[in-house]
Amino acid sequence: KNDEFYTQWADIEREMNAYLEYDPDVFRGKTVLLPCDDPEWSNFTKFFALHSADLGLRKLISTSYAPDSNAHGAFYTPTLFETDSPVYDPDLSRLRGRVFTLTADDISGDGIVNIDDLQWRYLDGDGDFRSSEVTALRDEADFVITNPPFSLFREFLAWLVAGGQRFSIIGSRNALTYKVLFPLIRDGKVWLGK
Repeated sequence: KNDEFYTQWADIEREMNAYLEYDPDVFRGKTVLLPCDDPEWSNFTKFFALHSADLGLRKLISTSYAPDSNAHGAFYTPTLFETDSPVYDPDLSRLRGRVFTLTADDISGDGIVNIDDLQWRYLDGDGDFRSSEVTALRDEADFVITNPPFSLFREFLAWLVAGGQRFSIIGSRNALTYKVLFPLIRDGKVWLGK
């Protein structure tokens, strides 16, 4: 029921700054995937888009889930970000997920690379992280960072580990009680952040 929580900016900033303190170039030249993160609402996408040039990102990829595939989709209303776009399709809007990409190109022409330079398109499917489409994006990425749906945390963690990418999940402390997580912590493959 309470599967969708939006992560606060301060929590994202605190966690990412811990990585940057350890290695200021940790994201330089890298591709970061933010599955489960609609840029119109997600602070993850906003954070990485705002800091993409400072971080030296090669590419930022963010995916979102189709409104009709989401329990909260009944309340979905497209925003101006979507409806003002030439690729907007009212028939696809509720049925398909989206993929948003940001590269080092200043597409808006305002002299800076930020969220205004995001390019987007509809996915072929609903944007579920388990789909072959989003899995291919995972395989392209160097890092996967997000706040996954709590009810799918175990499955999401297995998906991440199978991909072999570095990852950061900001989620509920209740996940610490999951049997699947303990061996990863014990073996030094996962650790608790800030």
